[in-house]
Amino acid sequence: MSAAKSKKGFVLIVTCIVLAILMALAALGIDVGRMYVIKSELQAFADAAALNAALQLDGTDQGLARARTAAVELASGPNAMKWDMGTQPIADITASFAKGDSLWEEKPAAATDRHLVRVVASAPAPLMFLRAFRALNADFSTVTAAGAAGNIAGNVRLLQ
Repeated sequence: MSAAKSKKGFVLIVTCIVLAILMALAALGIDVGRMYVIKSELQAFADAAALNAALQLDGTDQGLARARTAAVELASGPNAMKWDMGTQPIADITASFAKGDSLWEEKPAAATDRHLVRVVASAPAPLMFLRAFRALNADFSTVTAAGAAGNIAGNVRLLQ
């Protein structure tokens, strides 16, 4: 009879352990899924902003200034692109420029032959279950997306 009593508690222990593991996996899936949605929203913005900025590139300093403004203008105004299901404004936006074979520069010395633009947008994902990892690494939940476009001989196209 003592052997039967000892087996009755085993199912409860295993059920609790499996339930804890399943809840942890569900929490991981929720936070990672949310980060994936935010990445998709930021990628759509970065691609559109890069194309908008590339339209302004004409090889002049004024063209670079217009391209910087054009990269940011999609994130403002009444029809602004937003992240987190369209509720949060995109605030961290950087535009950098390059020639065909040079490095990306945010503020190039000369605008001559700068016909490529890259827009990088970042946002901190609001985590619900993985907050402990944010304490270990401050950038753990930062989601970043980049889009690059070129204006070559009047033809604007997305590169990445």
